[in-house]
Amino acid sequence: MILTRIPFSHSNSRGFPLINLETISRTSVSEVRSILSSLNIPMELVLHIMAIAEYCPTLRTQRPDTVKIAAGLYHNTEACWAAKLYLVSPPLPRAPEDTLFWRVRKVTWELEGRDQGRSNQRRGEYRGACSWYDACIFRPLQAQAAEGIQNFADLTEIDGIDRTFTDPRRGMFAVQELLGAAGWTMVPHGDSNELTWRLQNNRIADSRYKRHVFEWSVDRRGVAADAKHRGSCDGEGFVEALRPGDRIGIWMRAQYRGWKCHTKMASVSVMYEFR
Repeated sequence: MILTRIPFSHSNSRGFPLINLETISRTSVSEVRSILSSLNIPMELVLHIMAIAEYCPTLRTQRPDTVKIAAGLYHNTEACWAAKLYLVSPPLPRAPEDTLFWRVRKVTWELEGRDQGRSNQRRGEYRGACSWYDACIFRPLQAQAAEGIQNFADLTEIDGIDRTFTDPRRGMFAVQELLGAAGWTMVPHGDSNELTWRLQNNRIADSRYKRHVFEWSVDRRGVAADAKHRGSCDGEGFVEALRPGDRIGIWMRAQYRGWKCHTKMASVSVMYEFR
């Protein structure tokens, strides 16, 4: 098999480092298809073989940078709420003009983080954590769609949302207003009004950084049992919602008095297929 790794770095307008890799290129996938077809293997079988081997175009974005946020120390603990955009991917590529079928097949997440390292309850558990990560889908509005798909380097507006938001009443809807002015929107979560998907909880009251790796796939509902036991969330409908031109975001989150979220590294890998 041909494996292509094409690194290209990108920093947002505030300068945080992103590492982008095309771990399997669309060109390599097309070449392998041609080689197998030249052996008189029917295209249906070629596609089946490559699907089993998971030899599909794959894009990976990583941020190796330690960041922390704090929910606050207000007397009214309900007013303590924080969110910070940690990572945003380049746009998913446009399908080739002769393509009849395009979809994201799998998204692989890697997160390394922790909470404040102390709590009065549920120490060592993941369930009920008030320090966690969310995923979101940034989508260009119609007027910006073509530019958004072709050139992510100039779209620094959404990367610039790197300050902490602390409005407990409006939450992500305040972010949505800023995005609209920049020509972007966040895709709602199914029929709900939620603009993010719960991604991963930090382990409660553990000062050690924990690494979590798990997948959201169209071929399997939910996550593996061991990943779910370690605080990974199902992400129902996320992969199916992705379209060409979309960008994937990872948010750091903390809520309630004294809670913090520390992040050491995060990455997202997107495997897509076309026919």
